[in-house]
Amino acid sequence: MNNRKIPIANIYYLLCYAWRHIEESDVVQLSELKGIEKVHDLLGKVLSEGTFRLIRRGMDRGYRDVHENLSGIRGKIAMGETMKQALHARGQVACNFEEMSHDVLHNRILRSTLKSLLRLPDLHKEVRTSVRNAYLKFTGVTIVPLNRQLFQQVHLDRNRRHYRFLLSICQLIHEQLLVDEKSGEARFMEISKERMEKLYEDFIIEFYRREQNRYQVNHQGRTITWVYKGTPDYHQSKLPRMEADVILESSDRRIIMDAKYYQEAFGGRYGGKLHSNNLYQLLAYLRNREATVSPGAKHEGILLYPTVNEQVAVDVCLEGFLISARSINLAQNWNKIHGDMLALIN
Repeated sequence: MNNRKIPIANIYYLLCYAWRHIEESDVVQLSELKGIEKVHDLLGKVLSEGTFRLIRRGMDRGYRDVHENLSGIRGKIAMGETMKQALHARGQVACNFEEMSHDVLHNRILRSTLKSLLRLPDLHKEVRTSVRNAYLKFTGVTIVPLNRQLFQQVHLDRNRRHYRFLLSICQLIHEQLLVDEKSGEARFMEISKERMEKLYEDFIIEFYRREQNRYQVNHQGRTITWVYKGTPDYHQSKLPRMEADVILESSDRRIIMDAKYYQEAFGGRYGGKLHSNNLYQLLAYLRNREATVSPGAKHEGILLYPTVNEQVAVDVCLEGFLISARSINLAQNWNKIHGDMLALIN
């Protein structure tokens, strides 16, 4: 499906759920997103407004190592460095000590990402002003070159939860931003189909975890064991991993849901048909899980497509399994999306 057809406010909600930060959805009000149509403008708006909120709460500080020549003594004296520079002749000593500073890794990533956004020539005018103001609030925080390893080095405890959401935005911006080393200008790549597939899947999982209490979500994991009776042990390892997207379980229902981020729900050689591979895959999930987990407990399947145009509502019974194909219109008001998601499983 075309990401550009999804309203920017709905993309924001998808991100908040997928990253398990729906509580942070009030960082920006929907009215503030009017006139914003591009993903990088959305991310810039959320990151800058989140930064202002962070500063009001109090920016995080941490200890950093300092090596400095002082007239007095602070921390440990570095005798070798003091003698090498003949500091005693100037009445100084080289000292190693720790001091509290805002110049910590997570603040460095925030400031560096804000600076990267300012390189975008097509950044929305109002968003640019907001991003620049947020960037200037980090005076004294070091700009660092961003890379995947740097994000992996950040360790935050529960008290710094508000940083996690902003760092998730920073990482997405970093991964989608292409910078021309010669000109210094940048461009934001459209979010790939693969990334949107993962975003859509994670949204569904987290939505059902938070918004209903009838079903347990992926309680026993998503991996489904093959019924491989009769297969030699040394061949069992050759079977591919079988993993469903979402498994919902209650005392009376077991639903395997397969999220399909397709532009069209119908296809096939003759058109107007459900994709055969989708049905084959879901049938394999249903057969094997029913046989290996709580035998006798009936399973059913849902193929869930996002759509901004045609609606899908197909119910079939295959090999005794009820399989439904449904769509969620991601172009509609979020309250309607919320209601439609709950109606799917009730």
